[in-house]
Amino acid sequence: MIGRGPPAKFLAAGVLPCRPGSPGPTRDSSSKTSVFDTRRRAVLGIVLAVLIITGIVALVVTSAPSTTTTTAIASAKSTFVSSGADAILTSAVKTNASGFTLEYSKSTASTSSDWAMLQQSEGSSANVTVVMYPSANASQAYFDRLVSGASGLPGYTDITSVLTSFEHYGKCYGYGEDVDNIAVANGVCTVGNVFLQIHLVSSISFLALEGDLTSLMGALYQSTA
Repeated sequence: MIGRGPPAKFLAAGVLPCRPGSPGPTRDSSSKTSVFDTRRRAVLGIVLAVLIITGIVALVVTSAPSTTTTTAIASAKSTFVSSGADAILTSAVKTNASGFTLEYSKSTASTSSDWAMLQQSEGSSANVTVVMYPSANASQAYFDRLVSGASGLPGYTDITSVLTSFEHYGKCYGYGEDVDNIAVANGVCTVGNVFLQIHLVSSISFLALEGDLTSLMGALYQSTA
């Protein structure tokens, strides 16, 4: 545990906080619907992060990767990272250049995974997940499964290009959208046996949020060294 935070009911609340004074939704029904859909996707990102912490390690360890996955894994860097998930998150919070600070964190009893909520003064909020797998094969296998599902989500744009500088360490995938002044950006990467996930929500520009995603992922990568 690297911090104390709000009760569980706060984590189950709707959208992450936006910057004070940001424009709200208009009163027409179409605008309300689009904002609701965007916030629903934001909540989906939070739920996905929690699911990773509570159940994914066991799922991947007990499942063999497909032939296609095995081929992809063979070309990835197979570095084994021994640092704990909690240590990686703590270091990333201290060193990230975007100014994100820790609001709340929760680690599993085995310390094999850790999840944290971060906040930035500009109004961006982030959910960050670090999972330590027993091998690079297991980490890469889960990455492939997650991306195969996320790549089919309607309404999202592929933003993997903002993460390409990290792909010589493993694999990365990014996707996001910008609707009604609410920007959402998601990034998942691997480095050896470590799986990294970032979910960002903000009322700032989508371009600025992409910069935050790159900065946070870079801090996580540096913290695995």
